[in-house]
Amino acid sequence: MRARTPLPLALPAAVAVAFLLVPLAGILARTPWSTLPSRLTSEPVTQALTLSLKVSLTALALSLTLGVPLAWVLARGTFRGKALIRSLVMLPMVLPPTVAGVALLQGYGRNGVLGGTLAQLGITLPFSTPAAVVASTFVSMPFLVISIEGALKTLHPRYEETATTLGSSPLRTFRTITLPLIAPGLLAGAALCWARALGEFGATITFAGNLPGETQTLPLQVYLLLQDDPEGATALSLLLLATAATVLISLRGNWLHPPTDRRGRGGDDPERDVKPYLRPSSGHSEQHGATAANMAVPGGSSPPRPRPTPHPLRTTVTGTVHATLDAPAGTTIAVVGPNGAGKTTLLRALLGLTTRATDGSTTPPHRRRISWVPQDGALFPHLTALANTAYGLRAQGVPKREALAEAQHWLDTLAVGDLAHRRPAHLSGGQAQRVALARALAARPRLLLLDEPLAALDQSTRAHVRHTLRTHLADFPGVCLIVTHDPVEAVSLADHVLVLEDGRTTQYAPPAELTRHPRSPWTARMLGRNAWHATAAADGTLHLHGGGTLTPADPPPPGTTGTTRTTGTTRTTGTTRTTGIALVDPAAVAVHTTHPSPGSPRNIWQGTIRELTPHGSRVRVLVEGQPQVIAEVTPAAVADLALKEGRTVWITVKATEVTFIAT
Repeated sequence: MRARTPLPLALPAAVAVAFLLVPLAGILARTPWSTLPSRLTSEPVTQALTLSLKVSLTALALSLTLGVPLAWVLARGTFRGKALIRSLVMLPMVLPPTVAGVALLQGYGRNGVLGGTLAQLGITLPFSTPAAVVASTFVSMPFLVISIEGALKTLHPRYEETATTLGSSPLRTFRTITLPLIAPGLLAGAALCWARALGEFGATITFAGNLPGETQTLPLQVYLLLQDDPEGATALSLLLLATAATVLISLRGNWLHPPTDRRGRGGDDPERDVKPYLRPSSGHSEQHGATAANMAVPGGSSPPRPRPTPHPLRTTVTGTVHATLDAPAGTTIAVVGPNGAGKTTLLRALLGLTTRATDGSTTPPHRRRISWVPQDGALFPHLTALANTAYGLRAQGVPKREALAEAQHWLDTLAVGDLAHRRPAHLSGGQAQRVALARALAARPRLLLLDEPLAALDQSTRAHVRHTLRTHLADFPGVCLIVTHDPVEAVSLADHVLVLEDGRTTQYAPPAELTRHPRSPWTARMLGRNAWHATAAADGTLHLHGGGTLTPADPPPPGTTGTTRTTGTTRTTGTTRTTGIALVDPAAVAVHTTHPSPGSPRNIWQGTIRELTPHGSRVRVLVEGQPQVIAEVTPAAVADLALKEGRTVWITVKATEVTFIAT
């Protein structure tokens, strides 16, 4: 339901609309409709109209030549004085037109700042047609710059970065990705720029004069007619009014709010080549899609898919992230860690897309042969699924027909082959993620970087794609890094797990070793266990760093004794206590509503329930205390004990359930 406009706002708004509408209605009411055709086709009018079109179109071309680079610098550049330059660009929009004309005279006139230099070059601008072009460009170019800058700011750099990682050079990326995606803003800015140049008056008459056939544009003709022929001036004003209104109505506000569903064509869009590769499909399925049986390529068989040369990974990343990677070809590494640990920064450092960290390579990103699937997939919105998948191959110079056939194979493999003709706006989140995976795999990478590639998939689809990905990775001759928060993915897909915390490597081990001996509390919690940093006392008690104590059944290993050797004697200086991690499985934590009876487990403390969360067939209870602990109980126990948030409970843990790992 639409919200009703409050009356105190509606009345002033209606007055404002009337205030703007009355003058325009006056032109319509006073237009000499009977003589309108003859007036608009008279020689002075046609001469002024021709000159206006010539000046405005030339001003538009000059604005595009200078304004597009300027808009890119303002939108993407980082330098001192940026705000000042942006203000300078917008200044002609708020200057009185006659002041703009005076400024042009003082800058480019015969006695202006550059007048003498221009005269030595044989260029005299004032009171000439080029002067009219300069005046129109001066007042109209800001409209173009602001529109394109806004379009560039709304365009997420992830699209251009993804194209670069697929092997696209900067120029190709700009031509095939940037320009098509900012096309609505570019067209809107160009239309506004042209309309403003067509209607320019004050700066033109001040800087270029009013010379018939040379500088007397249509607005100047209106000014002259207004003195002797008001009806003629009204007729010409109607022409300019209709032109401006047509431009604004056709833009539909796109210069303020660039459309998010960008469907314009651009770049290598082989949609017209899709039909020879597709057979009709009876429908689409989110979970199964099409198979190779109902998709076809020329000749009835899949094209040969060249395998890249085996390529190991040996590099050290430094900066905000420190990690050393030394993996033979064919290794899959799962990268895990808490939010903000530097997982994505690590991938971007390997891609060469960040200055926060570096792997020391000077190879440009588009030549590294590294495929990347970002968290949001970053499918190019103006290309079909097939064109997206073939983009990397086309950027590497693979012939279009071969690239399309191989792209279709990968879409079939990931069960989205019958969606090849769809654009990303018409794909679900799971379908889009699978297309992004297909695009990365089709690019024949030496290094494959997947940033949470299965996060957008439902459970059944995730299992299917995980199986497909595992099958591919088994034969992948390069190295694959998978960022994930899912321990199942880390264990099932990876040969090694890299744990990052605060930008540092805390553990790098095979999944089995990680499960048996986690080296940080976060790692243990990821694997579903309670974990605390702890220090072992001499009596075997574990003092938890966050508060509280635990008593294990097996005493921790003894600390080391420090010694100082002097002449002929040895003097003991003290004992270093063992530090490590205390582990308790949530299923081993018991929850009581009253104090346990004597003879209970040795580890007892009181706490308050903060949260109850379903976890499979059981319920996880977060209890705030010293220490904070997670208990795993049955739904029946929750009901029997009347557990709820805010209730005070007692926690017990048997000593035999406490594990201590020295670090």
